[in-house]
Amino acid sequence: MSIQAASVSEPAVREIQDVSFADPEFLRDPWSPLIRLQEEAPVFYSKNQGGWIISRHEDVRAAYADKRLLAARGDQLFRGMPPELRSQLEAVRNFSTLNVNRLDGPDHTRIRVLTLKAFSGATIRKVESFIGEVIEDILDQCEREGEFDFAQVVGAVLPTRVMQRLFDLPDEYRPLLFELASGFTGASSAAAVTPELLLQLDGSIRKMNDVFNEFIPLREQNPGDDLISTMVHARDGLNKLSNDEMLAQLQGMVVAGAETTAHTLGTQLTRIVGDPALRDRLRGDPKCAFALTTELLRYPGTVKCMTRYAGEDIELRGQSIAKGDLLWIMNVGANVDSRVFDDPFTTNIDRANRNEFMAFGPGLHFCVGHMLARTELTEFFKRAFRRFDIEILQKDFEMTPSYIFYGYRALNVRFTKR
Repeated sequence: MSIQAASVSEPAVREIQDVSFADPEFLRDPWSPLIRLQEEAPVFYSKNQGGWIISRHEDVRAAYADKRLLAARGDQLFRGMPPELRSQLEAVRNFSTLNVNRLDGPDHTRIRVLTLKAFSGATIRKVESFIGEVIEDILDQCEREGEFDFAQVVGAVLPTRVMQRLFDLPDEYRPLLFELASGFTGASSAAAVTPELLLQLDGSIRKMNDVFNEFIPLREQNPGDDLISTMVHARDGLNKLSNDEMLAQLQGMVVAGAETTAHTLGTQLTRIVGDPALRDRLRGDPKCAFALTTELLRYPGTVKCMTRYAGEDIELRGQSIAKGDLLWIMNVGANVDSRVFDDPFTTNIDRANRNEFMAFGPGLHFCVGHMLARTELTEFFKRAFRRFDIEILQKDFEMTPSYIFYGYRALNVRFTKR
């Protein structure tokens, strides 16, 4: 009996394959490994990423609503960095600790109320009053060039011009805004953070502050209906902002308003061009553009994930998460969870539950500028496909090396007037 018993072995426990956000294959296709994790380990500790990966839709939604998970994560960028480097990154630290998306509790509530006013219905109506003019001017340039890099001619220009108008800055500041936004997100959302990127990020924030500090005194003397004037009024009103808090919110508006939409324009264009049925539906029924861009915000989407820290010891799906642990909340996984979305890799404009997507992060930190981005996307695609036949001139894409954004470094296209 003992010999027979000794010959029976326990089945081997298969080790769950880790993921790396900096892996070129993950940058190209983050969905496949996350779908695997949804089945094998929906709450998974990644040694590569130094934190817990949350991949199912139900858990992602719950994580955004869980007050035990803290958005205050000012030290995330500094993990593993030497103390002498930290002392050189004061601008990074100020932004990381004062931006509304990285705050909790009363400070988050106080500043969020003020930023919501900046992106009120009046702001969206203002954008609607000039967005057509801006887009048609950009499309005129597309017509002149014919073949071009969409990322540079459209992605780098449209959202930046919108933000420039909302800040009421002169035209010469337009390239600087995108340069600063690109430099900022290139460092702050890099899949692999290095000291060089952090120093670059600190320099970008300082340049951005120089721009705003030039115009803040002018708006104090002559306020208007622009975003800088709105924040100056908020700084000096009943719910006072400090000057550093105000700068952090203005920086956040530049980054969210420019870089996120720039990437989304490129990925959504590629999907529409690649599916003639979508293209024809958009041309035949331009009113569907809002529903179409909403569905494309689900898949392929743009914002792959956000992070939180555990504010206390908690348990999720049987996993013990210690206070202080980092959590990666994977929007990109939730958006293709087949438990929620039938045939998740198909773009279905009429999908009944398309608004269940996680692109803007539900809960207390829901993106305050979401309608601005959706207005730009909707209006651009309606007008672009009405005027042009559009072709994508490449099959392979170099991806943006970011843990946050899904996007292309370049997108070669041909616009032919219809």
